[in-house]
Amino acid sequence: MRGSVALVLGALLSAGAALAAQAQGPLIVAYMESNGELVPVARYDGARWRNTWPEPIDRDAPLPVRSVASIPGTWLGQPVPLTWTTWSEATGSHRVRVTGVDREGACVESITLTTTPKPDPRSDGLAFDRPTMVSAIVPLEKGSPEWETLRGEIAPRLNAAIGSTAGSQPAGEQGERGARVLALARAEGATAETVILESVLRDPRRPMYFIEAHREFRGKGIPADTDYDALSYGGWFRRDRAGALIPISASLVPSSTAADGEHRYTPIGILRLGVGSIWAMAEWGKESKTIVLFEVSTQRVRKLTSADVSGC
Repeated sequence: MRGSVALVLGALLSAGAALAAQAQGPLIVAYMESNGELVPVARYDGARWRNTWPEPIDRDAPLPVRSVASIPGTWLGQPVPLTWTTWSEATGSHRVRVTGVDREGACVESITLTTTPKPDPRSDGLAFDRPTMVSAIVPLEKGSPEWETLRGEIAPRLNAAIGSTAGSQPAGEQGERGARVLALARAEGATAETVILESVLRDPRRPMYFIEAHREFRGKGIPADTDYDALSYGGWFRRDRAGALIPISASLVPSSTAADGEHRYTPIGILRLGVGSIWAMAEWGKESKTIVLFEVSTQRVRKLTSADVSGC
């Protein structure tokens, strides 16, 4: 489900800084395409996270560099490392060697580092300039007992989020259309039977989840092809000591069922850096793909940095 009127209800914080102890020293993180090419997406300099690799270039534009040796030091704050440790859920960890510069994408293309050997089987993942512990993000099986339990637990959380919007007045035409579905939601509420879970991703080591869900109001006087006719609700949640599901950072977004089945985020992996957990996720727009790093704790979520890797 997609939408453009966001009502932020949790503690999602944008932050270029993080605890220095988190990464245990400088670190460069790259996204690994399924063909093994690397797109550096973040670097930690010992004080903060940022992305200094160039943005994707137009498909018809020439590559700004032709060799690894000619890449400016400002792109990574240092010369490009010639060896990397790659990781994917399908292949595990491997050492690779950088062999050159290339490009990858659609209408706009990322500047990539070619490597050898290639991942076998082909799979996307992450790469680091030094060995880094990574865990796979576990997608919950749709219809499993845990899935159904969470569907029931999300309903009251969704109702609480809807209730907290009372009195808010989204601006503009899109805001007015979003207000219609919010008014319907306040009148009807949500139950386990009316909540549709789209995706549940779980940390394999901690009782923490990333959940995407929605509640539909199709056929209630709101044309699906022109207006918002659903509410998307999701974000990060944890279980407390009593086992209750607690939102860490969640948002409520009027959306359209015309985008049914589309996930905003897909999992890549969780970096285990000191005491911290950093979720690497692919964020999907209508015609774009962005890699985002989130620092996730039991109290808050920080967006550390992001990098566009493809789009039109």
